[in-house]
Amino acid sequence: MPLMVSVSGIRGIIGESLTPEVIMNYVISFIKILGKDKGALMIGRDTRGSGKSIEKIIEGIVTSLGYDVINIGVAPTPTILLCTRKLGCIGGIAITASHNPAEWNALKFCNEKGLFLGEDIVKVIERQVNERDFIPQWVKFDKLGRINVKENAIELHIKEVMNFIDVELIRSKHYTVAIDPVGGSSVVIDRKFLENLGCTVVEIHGSQHEIFPRGSEPTPENIGKLCSLVNEHKADIGFAQDPDGDRLSIVSEQGIAIGEEYTLILVGESWLRNEKSNIVCNLSTSMMVEDLAKRFGVEVMRTKIGEIWVTQMLLDRGLSFGGEGNGGAIVIPINPCRDSILAMGLILELMAKTDRSISQIVDSIPAYFMKKDKVSIKKTNREDLYKQIKKLAEELFSNYEINTLDGIKIYNNQEWVHIRLSNTEPVVRIVAESETITRTEELIAKGKLLTTAYQQSF
Repeated sequence: MPLMVSVSGIRGIIGESLTPEVIMNYVISFIKILGKDKGALMIGRDTRGSGKSIEKIIEGIVTSLGYDVINIGVAPTPTILLCTRKLGCIGGIAITASHNPAEWNALKFCNEKGLFLGEDIVKVIERQVNERDFIPQWVKFDKLGRINVKENAIELHIKEVMNFIDVELIRSKHYTVAIDPVGGSSVVIDRKFLENLGCTVVEIHGSQHEIFPRGSEPTPENIGKLCSLVNEHKADIGFAQDPDGDRLSIVSEQGIAIGEEYTLILVGESWLRNEKSNIVCNLSTSMMVEDLAKRFGVEVMRTKIGEIWVTQMLLDRGLSFGGEGNGGAIVIPINPCRDSILAMGLILELMAKTDRSISQIVDSIPAYFMKKDKVSIKKTNREDLYKQIKKLAEELFSNYEINTLDGIKIYNNQEWVHIRLSNTEPVVRIVAESETITRTEELIAKGKLLTTAYQQSF
């Protein structure tokens, strides 16, 4: 499996495409890009077993280049990004492959502002590695950097989120909350955060796991046990996360997994009550976001897939709210990245302020039917793939608009299908949405047909 280099990180399978040599070369190239003569680099990781050894490799490289390391150990990615910014680091590395299986790991680089790197910078880092366009400036023994272990990183994160929500109102409701952090990095923060909000917490998969005990994405098919836990304890809501804690999915008090697409909408319902802002989201986000925008009299702007594209547009336009429909909500004043902790807090605040159950709130939102699928693809030329799919789509969808910003999105006012190469896996992702499940399945089938036609051309 080849190394996957994108705005979503440097991803590979341990011992195959992601080796100590590869890690060393990319870390050195990253340090060169930062262009700092001194300072500390933030690192943290999720719970998968390979993270421990990668952590040590990075510590050795960074300190041997004369820079200090601040290591916060197991921590959600949004915590790592927040601490990079708050503690004045020159940059940071989150060691996590997010939703990929346990044999994968990745390096996610961020700058001193706690922002992931843009596509142009990632390409420069990759070029430097491929062309060996760097000479490591190893320092002598008396110039080695120091390794500092910081143990209260999650307190910084919790405090920051609590500064922006009505803590006392939430506490007055005495909610029971069920959680499933999939044995990943959020196990270190979820319970403490929720108990600070006066919640009674029940959990499943609440200890650290090197191999995740369920499917790593918090999709409805993977969180059945959380649904049962909500019913068993008569919880007011259930929260499920991915291994690095940037994505959040929700289970209603009826024990029903409502789907990760609702997370962005519910956080928006909460945040936009306090601060009016146009919304930024990616091309594959549900049409529910347009309905949300209409309710608050704001506009929607769409970007390529990938967190940094959303964040960068929010910052460039001076906006405060956006995210991705995979459960990743971004509120710039709190933490300019996808953050499941801030999402939990704002959703609980929404329930408290409206004095409604999560089911009642969801039922008031116009619903669509979305389906996500993927097709494995081995031999792929990105430009050829999109060129041929666009040509075929123009024939199959003659009365539809076609957007080529990121892959091929075919759409009208009532439905859409989006076909694109994944940033994180060797697959073509196909996402569709319409007003009926039957039509959505038809759109997925047509998306697969377009992709299969391309593969058969080889």
